Amino acid sequence: MKKLSHFFTRWKIVKRLLSRYLAQKISRRMILNFVGLGVLPIIIVSFVLINLTQSTVQSYLFQRNMETAKRASDEISMFIKEPLTILTTLVQTRDILEMERFTQSRVINKIKASNAIFRKIFILDQFGRAVVTTSFGEEQKDYSEEVAYRIAMAGQVYYSQVYFTPSSFPVMLLALPIKKYNSVQAVLVGEIDLKTIWDLVDNITIGKTGNAFLLSSDGSVIAHPEKQRVLKEESFATYPFFQEMVKNKEGITFFSRQDAQMIAAFASISELGWILVVQQPEIEAFDLARKMRNRVIVLVVLTTLLAILLATATVKRITSPIEFLVAGVREYARGNLMHTIELKRQDELAELAQEFNVMAASLEKNQKKLRRMERLAALSRFASLVSHEIRNPLNAMNINMQILRRLLSDPNSPLEKKEKYLNVISSEITRMNTLVTNFLTISRPPELNLIRIDLHKILDEVLLIQKAQAMKENVRVSRQYTGEPVYGMVDMDQLKQVFHNILINSFEAMPDGGTVKISTEVQCEKQKSGAEEKRFVYIRIADTGHGIPEEKLNDIFEFYYTTKKTGTGLGLSIAKQIIEGHQGTIHIYSTINKGTTVELKLPLD
Repeated sequence: MKKLSHFFTRWKIVKRLLSRYLAQKISRRMILNFVGLGVLPIIIVSFVLINLTQSTVQSYLFQRNMETAKRASDEISMFIKEPLTILTTLVQTRDILEMERFTQSRVINKIKASNAIFRKIFILDQFGRAVVTTSFGEEQKDYSEEVAYRIAMAGQVYYSQVYFTPSSFPVMLLALPIKKYNSVQAVLVGEIDLKTIWDLVDNITIGKTGNAFLLSSDGSVIAHPEKQRVLKEESFATYPFFQEMVKNKEGITFFSRQDAQMIAAFASISELGWILVVQQPEIEAFDLARKMRNRVIVLVVLTTLLAILLATATVKRITSPIEFLVAGVREYARGNLMHTIELKRQDELAELAQEFNVMAASLEKNQKKLRRMERLAALSRFASLVSHEIRNPLNAMNINMQILRRLLSDPNSPLEKKEKYLNVISSEITRMNTLVTNFLTISRPPELNLIRIDLHKILDEVLLIQKAQAMKENVRVSRQYTGEPVYGMVDMDQLKQVFHNILINSFEAMPDGGTVKISTEVQCEKQKSGAEEKRFVYIRIADTGHGIPEEKLNDIFEFYYTTKKTGTGLGLSIAKQIIEGHQGTIHIYSTINKGTTVELKLPLD
C-alpha cells in the first residue's frame, strides 16, 4: 500500500511537468489529445481492474485472517472454560466440606490425574492454609497473603495473571469460593497449565511469514512464536493499536513492526480480557495485487509510447499553420489588437484566422466603449457614496449649530453645554475629513515613501499600540517570527495602517476573547521572466473568531463592502491597495466558527 501511494505521488508530479511541457506548443497538446483518446480507455480499465483486484484481495485477506483469529480465540475460550467447569462442579458438591482430608485428597488427585490441564489442585481453609493438595510437601503452606485467596474468600471467581514455572512454562491460578449456607468456608484453587495455548498459537500460520500471538488484558505477551518475547514479559500496552483492540474487541487494524507494515486481525477472549492477534506483513499479503498492478503499468506504458509515435507522425502535417495562428493570437493577448493574421490557406484554419482578425477589430472598438462606461459608472458611484456619507455629518452639524445658536443667545446657559455641542460639531468635521481622506486614497493612492526596514520592527510597534486593546478584549497575541531579519523597501506608515486594520478586524471577530497568532516565513521563488529567484516574506495573521462565510470572501476587498453595521467598507480595500502598491499580494482564508487567516506576501531586499 505504501509503495502504491508513492507511485501515484510520483505519477502526479510527472503528469504536472508533462502538462506544463505540452501546454507550450499546440502540436504537443494535439499529440496529447490523440494519445489520450487511444490510451485513456486502457488506463481507466486498468485502474478499475487494479482497484477491483486490490479490493477483492483485501476483502479476502481480512475475512480469512478474521476467521482464523475468531476460531483460535474460541478454542482458547473453550480451553479456559474446561478447568472452570471442572472446579465449579467440585465446588458445588454439597459434601465437599464434610469429607475427610483423605477423601478430599483422593478426589482432587483423581481430578488432576484425569485432566492434564491441571498442574496441581489444592484446598485452602478459612485461614489461608493448604489443608489438601496434590503437590507433595505443600501441606499447611500459608496462602493468606495471596490475591487469589482474598478474592475467593470475598465470594468471587479469580483468574490470575500468567506466570512461569522454574522450567519456563506458562501457568495461571483459578480460585473458586467453597460456600456453605451462603458463607465462604474454604477456597478451591487449581494451577492451570497453559502449554496447550502456546502450542495452539504456534500452530497458527498465515501465508509465508504470518503468525499469531496472545496478549493479556494489560498488554503483556502470553504466547508468541518467539518465546523470548514471552519470557521477557514484553508489553504492547503503549502501542496505539493495542488501545484500539481493547476498545473494539475484534476487528482489523494496521501497525508497524520494525521496518514492516503489518495487517492484524484480532479477537478477544471475554472471560479473561485476553486478545488473540493474527498478523501478516502487508507487503506479503498484497503481493499478488502488486504484481498484477506492475504488469498493467507496463502494458499502459508500452501502449502510450506506441500512441505517441503514431500521434507525432499525424500531427506533424498540421503543426505549421497552427503555430502561425498561435503567434497571431499571442499578439492579441499582448494587447496588439491592430495585428492581422495572414494565413495563405483555403481550409478551416484560414477561416479561423479571418474570424480572429474580425474579432480583434471588434474588441478594439468595444474596449474603448467599455473604458468610457467604466469611468462614468465609477464617477456616478463615487458621487453617490460621497453624497450619502457626507450628508449625515452635515445634518448633525446643522442641528447642533442651531442648538448652539440658541444657547449663545441665552446668557444663563452653562458653558459645559456649549462646549458639548462644539465638540460634537468638531467630531463631525473630523469624521468628514476622514471620509474625504479615504475617498482620496481610493481614487488617488498616495505615493509610497520607501525606506529599508525590518518588517518585524513594524509589527512589534503595531502590537505595542494594540496591546491595551487586546487586553481589554481578552485577546491573547502570540508571535512566531522567522529566525532571520526580514528587511524590505516599504512605506512604514502605510504598512502600519494595514496591520492596524487587520488586527482591529481580528479583535472585533472575537467579542468573547480568543487568540491572534502572527507568523512570518521567508521563501525564495522563481520569477516568470527567467531563472532568477526573488525573496518574499509571508506574514500571516490568524484569529480564532467567528469566521467569514465562503460566499462573502470574494467580495471582501470590494470598496464600500462591509459586514459590520458601523463599518465603512474601506479598511481591507485600502489595505489591498497599499499591499499591491508594494508589489505584494493579500489573501484571506476563513472557516466559520474556527477563525480567519490574512496572508500578506511582500518582496524583500
